[in-house]
Amino acid sequence: VAHMPYRKDRSFEDYLSEASFEKRGSQTWHKHVFAVVDVLDRAFRPDYIAIGGGNVDRLDKLPPKAIRGDNANAFTGGFRVWTDKSLIL
Repeated sequence: VAHMPYRKDRSFEDYLSEASFEKRGSQTWHKHVFAVVDVLDRAFRPDYIAIGGGNVDRLDKLPPKAIRGDNANAFTGGFRVWTDKSLIL
């Protein structure tokens, strides 16, 4: 998902990365985090959106429907989708 187009033919990752934080500054970076969570919520309608990576620690306040995630859980969740028959349509 991080590589999907977001703005100006740039990806989510281009706006939410460490480099983006350094380039755009804290306030603009925070605005993009909230905007991306809103886009993902409208597109996928999940129960919640897990924000992981080192930059999650820069967020004092999380966007609505967002939780702090851990990158270690990414593989666990991916494997669960493929092995849990109740999650396969």
